[in-house]
Amino acid sequence: MCTSSPEEGKASMAPIPHSVLVVDDDESFRRLLCRCAEGLGCRLTYACDGEDAVDLFESGRFDLIVMDIIMPLMDGVDAIRAIRKLEAKSGRGATPILALSAESDVETGVNAMDAGATRMLPKSVGFSGLTEAMRDMLSGVP
Repeated sequence: MCTSSPEEGKASMAPIPHSVLVVDDDESFRRLLCRCAEGLGCRLTYACDGEDAVDLFESGRFDLIVMDIIMPLMDGVDAIRAIRKLEAKSGRGATPILALSAESDVETGVNAMDAGATRMLPKSVGFSGLTEAMRDMLSGVP
């Protein structure tokens, strides 16, 4: 687990940056996701598996979760289900979840959406597609 935030010392009237939880077991793809979010001025927290993601979610507040679906220990579908249960139990509103997968089959997408993902994209969408999806979701576009 690690957090990163934009540089300190900006004008006091600057908007509070969005907080994004990035969850992916692939370090190089996690770095790409972090670059996308940092480019949008977001504060980042990242996890390497679903178990860490659920623990971080339980103790924090996030404006967006970017979740890989295929991971060890707890996959993204189970993590999304657990997060949605925590939200329901605590009365929190639904946090937007962008689900990502290297698998491009329909079943993977259906499972993620059924679990409670807000949007599903293939990892092959690339940097600009990921950044656009994050920007949209942080702006309230599902």
